[in-house]
Amino acid sequence: MIQGAFLLPEFDHPSQPRAMNFKAPQHTAVSSLRTVCTLLLLAGISGAAGNFPTYSWRDAETQEWLLCQQCPPGTFVKHHCNLRSPTICQPCPSLHYTQYWNYLEKCRYCNVFCGEHEEEAQACNATHNRACRCQLGYYAHGDFCIEHSACPPGSGVVTLGTPNQNTQCQPCPKGTFSSNSSSTERCQPHRNCTTLDMFLNVPGTSFHDALCTRCASFSSSTPEPDDKECEQALIDFVAFQNISLKKLMRLQQVLESTGSWQREWPEPESRAAVQKKLLLRLTELSEIQESPALLPWLLSTFQKAKLTTLERNIRKRFSFDLND
Repeated sequence: MIQGAFLLPEFDHPSQPRAMNFKAPQHTAVSSLRTVCTLLLLAGISGAAGNFPTYSWRDAETQEWLLCQQCPPGTFVKHHCNLRSPTICQPCPSLHYTQYWNYLEKCRYCNVFCGEHEEEAQACNATHNRACRCQLGYYAHGDFCIEHSACPPGSGVVTLGTPNQNTQCQPCPKGTFSSNSSSTERCQPHRNCTTLDMFLNVPGTSFHDALCTRCASFSSSTPEPDDKECEQALIDFVAFQNISLKKLMRLQQVLESTGSWQREWPEPESRAAVQKKLLLRLTELSEIQESPALLPWLLSTFQKAKLTTLERNIRKRFSFDLND
C-alpha cells in the first residue's frame, strides 16, 4: 500500500566521465551571479556545499560524457547539464512527486489510491506518493484489509488489533470469564457472591460469570407463587450446569418439543451457545408454567431426558424432598 522507492535511470557511459567546471560568460555579470545562486541553493538543500549526488550524461553537441548534478526531492530535471550550464531543476507539478535525488525528466504520478476498508495515512505531495493504511477495526494481510478477529466465548483479548496486526487472544485463566465474542474485551474476574451478601448459585467458568442469588432453597414442594428470586435461581442452575455438551443438547431437544415451541435453532457451535439457548427457552417456559408447578415440571422433564444426575443435583440444591 505504500509506494516503494523507484529506480533511477541508468546509462552506458565511460568509467571516467568529465567533471563539469562551468564557466559563465565573461561579458555577463548577471549570468555569473545567477549560476552562483543556483549552486548555493543546491548546497543548502544537500547540507554540504559541493557534495551533491551526480549522474553521467552525454552532451548532445559534443557527444562528450559529463558529470551532472542530480535534482533534489520534489523536483525533476528540466534541462540536463552541458558545457555551458549546470543541471536545471523544476518543482514537480500537482499530484506528482520525486522522493529521492534524481535525474528524471518528469516527476512520478501519485498512483496509490486507498481501497476498501482503507484510509489515507499520508497525502500525495511533492516528495511522497500517497500512502494508505487499514481503517480502525481492520489489519493489513497481503493486499487486503481484513477485519480484526473476535475472541470467542471463553477467551479474551491479550493484545488489541492494529492496522498491521490481528487481535491476539488467549483462553481465560481460572477465576475469569468471557461470555461474548469480542475483538476488544478482556477476560473479567468472577463476581464474589459473599461480598454481595448472596449465595453462590452457579460457580463461574471461563464462559460465564458466577451466578449469585438470595434464594437458599424452596421452602416446600409447592413454592410460594411469584417467588421470582428462587424461580430465576432455578433457571440459572439448570441452564449453566457443568455437564457434557451431549447431555445439554439432549435437554434442549426435550424442551423444544414442549408446548408450542416451533423455533428452529441452527447447529450450535459451542457449549456457551447451547447454554444461552437453554436459558432463553427455560425463561419462556417459566412464563407459561405457574410458579408452584415449575420445579416439579422440570424434574419430570429431566426424567424424560434421562438426566438423573441433574435431577438429583436440583433436589439437593433447592432442598426438594427426594421422595416427592
